[in-house]
Amino acid sequence: MRPVIRIKSNDSAFAEKIAKTLDQWGFLHHQLGAGTEAGVPAHKGEVVLLDIRDMADDAFGHVYSIKQQYAGGEVVLINKPDNVVASIAGMKAGAVDEIIVPFDTGTLQAIIIDACERVQATRAKKIKKPLLTRFSEAMMAATFAQAGDFDGALDMLDRPSPRQTDKQTSNKKTSGA
Repeated sequence: MRPVIRIKSNDSAFAEKIAKTLDQWGFLHHQLGAGTEAGVPAHKGEVVLLDIRDMADDAFGHVYSIKQQYAGGEVVLINKPDNVVASIAGMKAGAVDEIIVPFDTGTLQAIIIDACERVQATRAKKIKKPLLTRFSEAMMAATFAQAGDFDGALDMLDRPSPRQTDKQTSNKKTSGA
C-alpha cells in the first residue's frame, strides 16, 4: 500500500497544481489546511509536502506538529531560495528533504518516491511478526477494546513479537550491556 501524500500550503492555487500533478502520477493525496483536515484521518507513515515559503517564523512548529500527528511519516519542505532560516528550522524539527521553487516536476516526483520508499521500508521493519501471531494479537486486542480497555488494546498491538524481544535481549548480552 502506497503512503498517502498530504499537501499543506497557504497558497491554495499552488496546492491545487501539486494535487493535479499527484493525480497524474497515481498518488492518493489530501490537502491540509483551512479546515480540510476534518474527515481525513491521520495515519502513521504518510508523506507530507509542507510549503514553508511563507512560514519563516514557525517552520519548526509546523514540522514538529506534523511529525507528532503522522508518526513514522516523512515531511518534505517546499521552500524558496532565500528562506534559509525556515529551512534549517524545518530540518531540525525532523523534515527529511526539501525542494526549492521553482522546481522541475521530475525532481518532485523523485523526492516523493524516495520518501514513500523510506515510509514503506519503515513499515516493513515493523511488520515482521508471523501472520498467525499478528492475527491472534489482533483478536486479543479486539477483546480488550470490546471490554472498554482501549489503551490495553493499543498496547497489545504495539508490543514487539517474542522473536523480536529475544533478538533484542541476545544483542544486549553479546554487546556487554
